[in-house]
Amino acid sequence: MLTIALEGLQFYAYHGLYQEEQIIGNHFVLDIRVSIPEPEDPESLSESVNYEVLHAIARQVMQTPQPLLEKVVHDISVQIKSAFPAVRRSSVTLKKQAPPLGGDVACSVVSLEKEY
Repeated sequence: MLTIALEGLQFYAYHGLYQEEQIIGNHFVLDIRVSIPEPEDPESLSESVNYEVLHAIARQVMQTPQPLLEKVVHDISVQIKSAFPAVRRSSVTLKKQAPPLGGDVACSVVSLEKEY
């Protein structure tokens, strides 16, 4: 298997259950990992996963506010599989930095791993 990843994608977005999160927004960090069968011709992008497209998918999904981070990682996973049917595994991890929990918390994390 060949693994392709984007780590530490940074976004400012308006995801959150509470109204103030949807108004004020927050900083998010996103990691995406996908695995595909090893290409026969590793010089051909058509046999791989274009990480520019991965970034575009992430950017588009992150622009749509959701109350739950679970929905965000789900939507990213679905769009990746749709764009790249050869993907056999995916992992999407989203971190909300300094979530409003009334105490010092570095981040909350939601991660979705799939095997196809």
